[in-house]
Amino acid sequence: MRVGPLERADLPAATAVLVAGCAFDRAAAVADEKLFGPGPVGDPRAWGAWEGDALVGVAAICARYLRVLAVMPEARARGVGSALLATCETTARDAGEPRLRALDQPGNYLAPGIDVGNDEAISWLEKRGWVRDGEPRANVSIAVRDNARVTRARAEAVADAMRERGYEVRRARVGETALLDAVSTEFGGAWPFEVAAALHDPVGVHVAIKDDVYCAFAAHDGNNRGLGWFGPTGTWPAHRGQGLGEALLLACLVDVAEHHDRCEVAWIGPRPFYEKAAGIVEDRAFVAMIKRFA
Repeated sequence: MRVGPLERADLPAATAVLVAGCAFDRAAAVADEKLFGPGPVGDPRAWGAWEGDALVGVAAICARYLRVLAVMPEARARGVGSALLATCETTARDAGEPRLRALDQPGNYLAPGIDVGNDEAISWLEKRGWVRDGEPRANVSIAVRDNARVTRARAEAVADAMRERGYEVRRARVGETALLDAVSTEFGGAWPFEVAAALHDPVGVHVAIKDDVYCAFAAHDGNNRGLGWFGPTGTWPAHRGQGLGEALLLACLVDVAEHHDRCEVAWIGPRPFYEKAAGIVEDRAFVAMIKRFA
């Protein structure tokens, strides 16, 4: 078995590994993004494990985040995953990182952590010195087709109600740098990076503006592009309680409905908001995991 750098030319074989090796996340659909795509900080590094000419495992890190690690089922229990994980840990440690986290890199994450149902992965990491970190995180799924609360007519009606309050609700424009500046100033973190990723054609960002000033925004398909994930979203404090969050959520859900039956809302905050605005059809919980080097 040989472990070495993974190149984009290996993407078809790497995608096949992710199809077979990731039962809880649709990693294969975003293989290029997770293996080679940029993050808000740091440069991605990807490795493969080969048995002969066959690629049997893949892994990638970016800064202090383990983005993905997967092994073909038939190649497990032969040290492939352990070798890939050791490579990731050594690379991060040698780069001066004090820790590695699993999957949850803000801005470019496969999931908010390890699915609580994936006992095998959680146990495997714990045996290698990884520990749980904080409370479980939550995603919810919203049905966006055949849902009376998610229709273009309702989205337009709610947007009209916002206009009566003086707000313009519209789709953002490709490369709308003023929005990125505003989000960076008000919210910071990885949100500007993720919003920028959603500002490519077709644009997956909607905004609310009043008196030529941004008041709220919502994005989809900035992270896990092509899967219809929703987020991030935010409302400036002075404009909260006006219904802007619902208006922008509905605008995004109508977009997602053009390609998907469901929209996954990641790393949710106020669950009752999503239940009231559009209804929830599925909950997912994730364990945050970390490996400290010091």
